[in-house]
Amino acid sequence: MRMFNRFYGLCAIAVCTILYTTWFLSGRKFSDAVPLAGKFQTSKEFDHRLVVFGDSWSDSETEVEQGKAWTDHLCEMSSCHQENLAQTARSASKTKEYGSVVDNEELSLFGRLTQSQVPDFKGQLDEWLKAETAVMDSLSEEKRLERQQRTIFVISFGVWDIWTLKDVDYQTAAGSIDRRIKKLTEQLNRLDEQFKAWGSTELQIIMTQTMDVTFLPAFTASGGNEFKDIVSILTEWNSKLKSAATEWKDGKAQWLYMFDTNAFVLDRIRDWQLFASGIEDETGMGKNEEPGWENVSDPCVSNESGFQVMMSKKEKTRCQHPEKYLFWDEMHLGSTAHKLMGTAVYKETKEYLDAPPTN
Repeated sequence: MRMFNRFYGLCAIAVCTILYTTWFLSGRKFSDAVPLAGKFQTSKEFDHRLVVFGDSWSDSETEVEQGKAWTDHLCEMSSCHQENLAQTARSASKTKEYGSVVDNEELSLFGRLTQSQVPDFKGQLDEWLKAETAVMDSLSEEKRLERQQRTIFVISFGVWDIWTLKDVDYQTAAGSIDRRIKKLTEQLNRLDEQFKAWGSTELQIIMTQTMDVTFLPAFTASGGNEFKDIVSILTEWNSKLKSAATEWKDGKAQWLYMFDTNAFVLDRIRDWQLFASGIEDETGMGKNEEPGWENVSDPCVSNESGFQVMMSKKEKTRCQHPEKYLFWDEMHLGSTAHKLMGTAVYKETKEYLDAPPTN
C-alpha cells in the first residue's frame, strides 16, 4: 500500500510539473520563434518600386489568412513593384506569430530574447543591401540613378517594440525607446550613405507611427489594466520617432511622409462607437458606411482557451464576416483595415508614387 501511495504521489508531481512547464512556456513574452520569410531577391527591372522594412503589420508573406497587407494595396493603386522585407515569425508551437522590432539587442535586456530571432531593421537592411549591390554592380551610372529615382522606401516598425515594453516602468521604457530610435536613425544613415555611393542623394521614404496597443484585443486578454504606463510609452515612441525623422529628413531625404497609424485606427473605432450610440458629428463620423463595421474590439480569429487546450492542440474560431472586423487576430488589423490604410497612404503620397523619374 505504501508503495502505491508513493507511486501515485510521483505521478501527481509529474502531472503538476508538466502543467507548470506548459503554462510557463505559453506565458513567455517571446517564445522560440521561426522566421517565415524565405530568401530575398531584388528585381532587376521595374517601373516603380516599393521597398518595405518593417514588422508583421506590413509583411505581405505571413501564413495567416487575413488577406493583403496595406503595402500590397498601396502598390496596386500606384502600379509599383514591391520588395517586402518586413518580417513575421511563428512560435515553435505554431500558435502565435511575432513581428520584428527595430533592434533585437533590446529584447535581451527585457528577457524577450528568442532562440531564433526575427531579423530587425539592421538585419532586413543588410539583406536588401546585399541583393541590391549585386544588381547595381552590373549597371551603368545612368541606370543606377534611374533605379534609385524609381524607388520609394517604407519604414514601418513600432507595434512589437511597444508590446515588448508594455509591462516595463516608464523610465526604463523611455531609455529603451531612445536607444531604438537612435538605432533606427543609424540604419537610415547607412541607407543614405549607400545611396550616395551609388550616385543619388535623394531618398524617398514613407514612415509609419504606431498605434495605441491598449486597443488591441491582445492587450485586454493579457490583463491590460495592470500596465498603467503604456499610453505614456506610446506617446514617447511616436513623439521621438517624429522628431528624429524630421531632423534626419532636413539634410538627407528628397521627401519623407509620416503616416499617423494611431489616428487612423482610432478614427475607425470612433466611427463605430458614434454609430452605435446613434450620433453623427460634423466631420461625418458616426455613419459607419465603409465597410459597415460589425466589431472593432474583438479579433475575428482567436484561440480557444481552457484546461483542455493546455493538453491538446489549440483550436481557432473564426468570425462569420471577417471583412467587417477591424482586427483579424489579437495583434493584427483585418483585411478591410489594411485596404483602407493603403488607400489613405496613397492619397497622401500619390504625387510621388505616380510621378515619373527625373533624370
